[in-house]
Amino acid sequence: MKQLPAFYRTTTFRITLFVAFLFAISTFVLLLFVYQSTAGALSRQTENLLAQEIDSLTVLYRLNGINGVNRGVVERSAARSPYLYLFTGASGERVSGNLNGLPSNAADKFGFFGFTYRLEENFDDGAVEHRARAKLVKLPNNYLLLVAADIEDQAQIAGQILKAMWIGAGLILVLGLLSGALISRRFAARIEALNAVARDVIAGDLKRRAPRNNTNDELDELSLNLNQMLSRIESLMAASMYAGNSIAHDLRSPLTRMRARLEQSIREQGDNPSELSLATMNDVDELLVIFNSIQRISRLESGEQRSVFQMIDPALLVEDIADLYGPLCEEEGRNFSHEVQSGLQIKADQGLLAQAISNLVDNAVKYTDTDGGIVLRLRKTRAGNVEISVTDTGPGVPKEQREEIIKRFVRLESSRSKQGSGLGLSLVKAIAEIHSAELVIEDGPGSNIGQGKGLRVAIIFPKVKRKNNK
Repeated sequence: MKQLPAFYRTTTFRITLFVAFLFAISTFVLLLFVYQSTAGALSRQTENLLAQEIDSLTVLYRLNGINGVNRGVVERSAARSPYLYLFTGASGERVSGNLNGLPSNAADKFGFFGFTYRLEENFDDGAVEHRARAKLVKLPNNYLLLVAADIEDQAQIAGQILKAMWIGAGLILVLGLLSGALISRRFAARIEALNAVARDVIAGDLKRRAPRNNTNDELDELSLNLNQMLSRIESLMAASMYAGNSIAHDLRSPLTRMRARLEQSIREQGDNPSELSLATMNDVDELLVIFNSIQRISRLESGEQRSVFQMIDPALLVEDIADLYGPLCEEEGRNFSHEVQSGLQIKADQGLLAQAISNLVDNAVKYTDTDGGIVLRLRKTRAGNVEISVTDTGPGVPKEQREEIIKRFVRLESSRSKQGSGLGLSLVKAIAEIHSAELVIEDGPGSNIGQGKGLRVAIIFPKVKRKNNK
């Protein structure tokens, strides 16, 4: 299903649409009042005149009886009165008047009703139908007196007013929608500019700043406060990174010298170096790896390596990692397989991507027991994103602890019997963020021998926006 443009989904557009709808209703109510004040007034005036004409004829009845009424109807009909008349006898037959018969329309409680009649206007056009408003009264001995007025002109005026009401309300609603779309589009563009800055900052580019138009409106003030906040965060991060790098450098230097002395001592011991020297050498190497990982994570979080991103097809890289870990898993009794879809494109740093995939596979190997399975996949998702995932049949990670394992130095294994520093997934997380990718951790397929739920860790890269060639 095609999604609406962004500005149609903004709060501004919805508010504008709501206001336009209310304004259209208000305008329609106002026009309805105008209609009642014009067409309604004309109708009431017609009914008053009909009532007066009826009263004048009933006065003739009181003075001269039925003959007086009949004479009055005949005289008025012959004198081209603006009214239409019909006087019927006790059995319903027409006695006098310029109407041929009683309309079949039912009268209201006041005796008024509307009907149509055929009027001979001229020889060429023939008879045409006109609308009329009538009042009917009963006289003694079942005599009926009907007086009507032609309201065709009034009806046409009322129709034009009603038509103008609908057209006016529709135009106001359409103009409200257009104005809402224009305002929302501009508002959405400014909000998207702020969102773009936020996304870049999340990915590690702390030098990005929100654009300003110097109008001092709400969004411009928001941009100003956001820029001041980013400047403060950048200065704090710079100070923190400087302190961390200085500590790491100061500690790494004596460790490097210590390693050099241990290496010299081991060479001097010949073919049988002491176990203490070898164990100390391994501990020093592990410390150096930890310090290097910390510094690399810090550099990634600061966005230093973003400029070296290139468009690559990760298929060959994934194949190389599979070729590297496949034999190792076979030697240790684990089943390793890989599924690679070629022809995909992502914007990435190949070295960082290799580091992230290697860390995921290494974790899977570390926590999957013998006879377990590990699958490395590269595929395109239904949404069009590129996904690199590693699935194992190990013990898995509880849902409530999945946010913890991507933090630095966090290891769920309380005994810490397995080798590691707790920085592997932290590095993967940092690499994913600098690529604007999503790191997903979820349950795996489970082991066929009931050892655990397993774990699936995926890096989902966003779609690559292709530029149109003009």
